Amino acid sequence: MSAWSAWDVGNFDNDGAMDFLSMQTMQLTAAINAVADDEGRLQLAEDGETLFMPCVELLAMLCERYHAEPPHPSQVRQWHEKYLEVYDRGIDRLKTTAEFKAGRRKLIEKTFRWLESLSESFWDD
Repeated sequence: MSAWSAWDVGNFDNDGAMDFLSMQTMQLTAAINAVADDEGRLQLAEDGETLFMPCVELLAMLCERYHAEPPHPSQVRQWHEKYLEVYDRGIDRLKTTAEFKAGRRKLIEKTFRWLESLSESFWDD
């Protein structure tokens, strides 16, 4: 009998891989929190668009694809509201087109709704 704990043939179908996945989601959540907690870093031209939003999307993808544990819905909603406030205050300073402004906001909303939905389903809120 093997000491290796695998329950199926998938790349994440063993305890070690699931531990690794958990560490990745914790790192993404920590990065999101670090940026969200620093108003300067959360700005669009800083880490908002280059780190914060990519981490939110990667977190949602890992939660959906591999059933990783998402943050609680209240945490995701807090990030969502805070980032949209920053976006709405700062996007005009970047002198983008109206199409980009609207399209980018729509995608940000969609990304947060995706993570919120996964979180709500997981935590049954």
